[in-house]
Amino acid sequence: MSEHKQDEINHINKADIDSQDNVNQANIHRKDINKEKINKENIDTENTDKEIIHQDDGNDWDNEVIILDDNFKQSFITTLMFLVLSTVIGIWIMQKSINAYYLQTYHQPSPLNLINSPLWQKGGDIGDGLYVFHDNIANNIGNMNKTMIDEFNTNHAYTPAYKAQMAEKAHQEQLRQEQERQLKAQALKENQAQNELEQSLTLNKSQKVFFAGDSMMQGIAPHMQKYLQGLGVDSVNLSKQSTGLAYPKFFDWNSIIKNTLQSDNSIKVLIVMLGANDPWDMPDKQGKYLEFNSEEWIAEYQARMKDILDFAKERQVGVIWVTPPNMKKNKLNKQMVQLNDVMMNELARHNVKVIDARPIMGGRNNVYNDYLEKDGKNIKMRSGDGIHFSGDGQRILAKEVQSYLIIE
Repeated sequence: MSEHKQDEINHINKADIDSQDNVNQANIHRKDINKEKINKENIDTENTDKEIIHQDDGNDWDNEVIILDDNFKQSFITTLMFLVLSTVIGIWIMQKSINAYYLQTYHQPSPLNLINSPLWQKGGDIGDGLYVFHDNIANNIGNMNKTMIDEFNTNHAYTPAYKAQMAEKAHQEQLRQEQERQLKAQALKENQAQNELEQSLTLNKSQKVFFAGDSMMQGIAPHMQKYLQGLGVDSVNLSKQSTGLAYPKFFDWNSIIKNTLQSDNSIKVLIVMLGANDPWDMPDKQGKYLEFNSEEWIAEYQARMKDILDFAKERQVGVIWVTPPNMKKNKLNKQMVQLNDVMMNELARHNVKVIDARPIMGGRNNVYNDYLEKDGKNIKMRSGDGIHFSGDGQRILAKEVQSYLIIE
């Protein structure tokens, strides 16, 4: 074969190879295009599915919201009805407590009192029964607990020595409670007595004040009469010098006071100041002289005081009793101290106002003093005889006495 012929054959083979390569590349290109198309279709399909899923999810959420909203409404209505019903039942059962609170707060009957239905009133009875039932349960539980504790402590926990200690402690507690009860009773009694005393010393302008006493009363009564007159209250002043309870044949204060109270129903308060002329031996009803400050003397003097005080109480007349001050002479002052004790002991048995003139007039520890120290000043309270009062002394004592009068 010639060389030229061989070249043609080689050229043809090369062309075939190139043609085959082009075909292969074309096929590869078509495959790539198809693959991209398939991928794009798959992506579009996925997106479509997702949109469908999302649409489905949205519809499900709306359905769930509707269901939840219906359930909430039903629950709310049920709860509201329960609360309203509970409130009505509570008011029905507790109506008596509500009525009591309303009355105490607004000082008028509760509107619930206007409901006269037997069914409505039955609720109040049920409420009372529930209160009693609750109290009974609480008491029973408390008693049961105490019984169990006491039984355990008595039979299992305590030694004989400890039991003895507990018994002594219980005894002391019992004594303490009894003492506390007595103190409360005494305080209540004193408070009641104080109220009664204040009431007895209260008077209006149609009633009078009666002054009875010796020369010391003669000194202070005019000041009080002037004070009362300014308030529109009348008074009766029968004070007389050198008088007392010791010598009724000279001046019988018991008879004079009782006759005056009996003859004048307008007298509401009796003010007495006696004793300065009494610290001496005195005769009894039979004329026998009794030694000053002896048991017989004390009994007789207190009996004369009691006679006046009991009659005033019987007439519903309040009493203010002013006891004598200290005296300048030692012997007389000692006698006056003893007389004050006698008077105080008797006055303590009666619900009357007692005014001790000694500290008011400047006396200290039963020692006479011409002056009263008040507000940084020394005020002369006594006259030169060491018995009677100065003008300032009269005014100060009168002001103290009249301060206990209550004028309506």
